[in-house]
Amino acid sequence: MTQETVFRPSGRERVIVMNTPPSIPGLFARMIFLSMVRPITPAPDTILEKACVVYPNVPIDPDKVNRFKQVCGYDMGRAGVPAAFIQSLFIGMMSRFISASCFPISPMGLIQTGQSFDLIQPVSPGQKMDLYCRILDMTRTEKGITSRFLMEAAMAEDNPATKAFSKPEEKELVWQGTATYFTRSKTRKSKGKKPPPQEIPLPVREIIEVPGNTGRCYADVSRDFNPHHLYTWTARLMGFKHPIAHGIWSMARAGASLEKAAGYPKLTGMNGALKLPIFMPAQITLGYTFSGTNALFELRDKAKGVPHLKGSFRFSPTDI
Repeated sequence: MTQETVFRPSGRERVIVMNTPPSIPGLFARMIFLSMVRPITPAPDTILEKACVVYPNVPIDPDKVNRFKQVCGYDMGRAGVPAAFIQSLFIGMMSRFISASCFPISPMGLIQTGQSFDLIQPVSPGQKMDLYCRILDMTRTEKGITSRFLMEAAMAEDNPATKAFSKPEEKELVWQGTATYFTRSKTRKSKGKKPPPQEIPLPVREIIEVPGNTGRCYADVSRDFNPHHLYTWTARLMGFKHPIAHGIWSMARAGASLEKAAGYPKLTGMNGALKLPIFMPAQITLGYTFSGTNALFELRDKAKGVPHLKGSFRFSPTDI
């Protein structure tokens, strides 16, 4: 029977205020150093610090929104800010958190395995928001470590650091999301592997081309310059044979098509489980089924049929 240990934040609250985007070269240098001195798994007596990174007064840049729409396949003629765009604003904050002393394991090797978000109220270009990022919990298993992060975007106000740990109703939230990351542990391989469960793919509605420069284009908008997304030679340094698409790009690209298929309703949320990576360039399929104000969707490799992303899409019944 698999033994699990769950670590939850406790103790004194600590707020880390971030006033400017972090330096990408500086962050990578720090992460490489930390990977040499931090363990890849927390010790049994690890105390997870109750910390929150706060990025106040962040503007929604209209030009960046338009570039995000373009690289993710959104309708350029429609106004508003895609809900997935708000998640991209947390990339620097996440890097700041996992490179701070409050994160107890190596920041290298984290693989995003899931993302969910709820859009509480529409966001417009030019608005300013206060962003909050903190860890929810960390679970150690025989296979590795799962870390879950809570991200919140609220209307900008004075002294947002005082609300870092406030209840959602005490902030004027516009967006809330949870990101899940996994770190592999060095464990003995099991003698036998269970065969994958049989599944019936969803009906294919669209074939999507993923050019080889998609990772670089998305990185330019999101500032997620992880090497495995950029070039073949940088991906190989990280253990991948080709560059892989960003997981949030995958969710945004699926969301762009689902919004169009649903007749551009008011999106209320998405949930996605990231499966096998998309090696670029690629051809992938988007399959989905609608049921009332919900949809199930998936991205699969066009040739092999293996899944890249599975999730759900939710929208408001008043806008159908």
